[in-house]
Order: sequence, then structure tokens, then C-alpha cells
Amino acid sequence: MAPLLYFSYGMTKTGSTLAFQLVRTALELCGFPQDRVPLDVVNPVLRRNFVNHISPRQMEELKNEAKKRGYPIALKTHMRPDDCVVKAIQSGEAIAHACYRDPRDMALSMLDHARHSRETGEPEFAEITSLAQAFVNIRSQHDSLTAWLRLPGVLPLYFEDIAFNTVETARRILAQLKLKLDAEVLADVVLTQRFTQKNKALRLRYPEEMDADLSNAIATEFAPLINRFIKNRARLSAEILLPAPQHLRTSASD
Repeated sequence: MAPLLYFSYGMTKTGSTLAFQLVRTALELCGFPQDRVPLDVVNPVLRRNFVNHISPRQMEELKNEAKKRGYPIALKTHMRPDDCVVKAIQSGEAIAHACYRDPRDMALSMLDHARHSRETGEPEFAEITSLAQAFVNIRSQHDSLTAWLRLPGVLPLYFEDIAFNTVETARRILAQLKLKLDAEVLADVVLTQRFTQKNKALRLRYPEEMDADLSNAIATEFAPLINRFIKNRARLSAEILLPAPQHLRTSASD
């Protein structure tokens, strides 16, 4: 298999852990163990291979580790791709997918998580107390999603498909990895035997739980994502290009 690394990127609250487990488990079931990489780029607290920003030195170490193992290493991240990651994907040394969700449902799920964090004394999202704050966070994450979806061959994975059509999502991941494995078997193993960070897993909450005016305003702001990658995702071409956010396009032209 040509790729040395597989980057599993996800916006938060988008089913990204489930998507990562589909990749990781597919590799494991095909005889490619995904034990924790003994390098400083990997989060030392987590058992899975979770990475944040990656330096050129760390990228070379990751690639050397994959060469030594003789098969790809799956890495989970919530960060935008660093320059060395971009180059690895452009050269074919790495492949990736990017998980996303309707921003309105993301915001509602983040508020749920924030309330739970405050109740249990955990730090994650605890500072978020309003939809307005949630959308500030989501705008930043959307910039990162844009950076991933502008790279060649990055597989776009929508939350509703990951969570509620897991077999088909597994089939798409297997096709990307070029692995011969039954998608139903892969989905069953992941859903029944792997940690997937599943919370409420509710479908399309915003029509019932969000003010219509706010919902419409968010739909307008995130129209490229919602129209192309959600409403019309069945017609996505092989070459994925999500336009850069307006403020980035403006800065680039100055």
C-alpha cells in the first residue's frame, strides 16, 4: 500500500471518533496493527494515535515509523493540516478523510457537551454557554475543514452518514484504502467492540431546537458547506474543492 499515513480529521461533534475507528479497525482486521506510535508527536495520554500540530521533523519520524512497520498508520486529529501534512498528501505519502456536520447541529451538540462538562468538572467546551459562543468556535473549525477539503483525494464524510449509514461509510473508507474486507463486518466490529465517543447521536436537531431566524442566518453563512457537502453530497466529484472562507479570500487578494 503506497500511503504511509492516514489522517482522520474531524470537526468536533461530527462522528469523527467513529470514522477514525473505521479506518483503524479496517487496517487491524487486514493484519496491520495500530498500536500507539512511540513518538513525541502523539498525545502521550491517549491510547490511540492522536496528533495535534506536526513539525517537519515529526513528519519524517512518522513516515520512517510507517516504513519500518511496512504499512500505513492511522492518525486522528482536530487540527488544520500543517504544511508538512499538506505536502505529504500532495505527494501521495498520506491520505485523509474529513468529517463534518451541519453547523447548527454541531452547535447544539457542543452546548450539550458543555453543560455536561460543567456538571462533571471537566474542561472540554465548559466555557461555551451560548449558541453565539459555539458558532465562534465552529467558524474557526470551518476554516480547518476548508483547508482539508481543498487537498487532493481527501474523503468528505458527513455526520449523518457516519452515524446512521455506517456500513456505506465503511464501504467508502475501504475503497479509499483499497482493502478487501466486508463493510458490514467492519461496521459491526466498530459499533459493538470499539470506543466511538457516542453521545446522543440525534438526527437533524436544529429544525426543532433552534430559532428559525438564527437557523436561516447560519444556513446563509455556511451555504457552500451545506449546499455542496450536505444537500448535494451524492453528486460530489472526485476532486474536492471547498472555497476558502470569505475573510481568507479577501486577505489573500490584498
